Amino acid sequence: MVFSHELRSPENSSLSTRERSDKFIVNKTNSKKPYLLNIIKIKNNEKLINKNERLNSLNEFSPLSGSELEYDPELWNKNYNIKSSHNCYTYALGKIIPGLKSKAQPGYASGYHHINNNNFNCKAFRERLKKDSPGSYLEKFDNSCLPGFYKVFLALDPKNDYHWWRQNKDQYWSHKPGGTDVTNVDADGKKIKNPVLSNRNFKQ
Repeated sequence: MVFSHELRSPENSSLSTRERSDKFIVNKTNSKKPYLLNIIKIKNNEKLINKNERLNSLNEFSPLSGSELEYDPELWNKNYNIKSSHNCYTYALGKIIPGLKSKAQPGYASGYHHINNNNFNCKAFRERLKKDSPGSYLEKFDNSCLPGFYKVFLALDPKNDYHWWRQNKDQYWSHKPGGTDVTNVDADGKKIKNPVLSNRNFKQ
């Protein structure tokens, strides 16, 4: 499942028995509110929710819109306060928030309550992201985003954890596991061409 948001300054049964995934596209904004994004043109691809469309793709890389962010890990890794307070969600949204005290979670800035076990599904996370980024929309892996947007991917491990990735200008994907370093490699140390097909088991 893929969403979009404007750049300004999948439940997936093919994965392991417990892990499910979504792809999103999101956009960056100059909003002064933490990780809240602007309303923009919406592309209606709601039918893509929970669809296992990626495994039928013929493309090695997902096409770009031209608005993807540079892969710049030092921007997030060098400053300890930024590294320790920002997580995969703020990284996916491209938002460094000065003075952030706790790690951002989907929907918290929009008034949603704490994420509980009942929220670990594609629909609930989509609704939370749509509140934080009202212009977000679903998109296929094999399609480029609308101009001014870039792709973000979400993997869910129901009742346990979730994680976000974003696509960069070089077509590879990168992520920030919690308070650790931003990286563009998976658990096997391979550069990520597609989060669905990458090794996401970092607890081996």
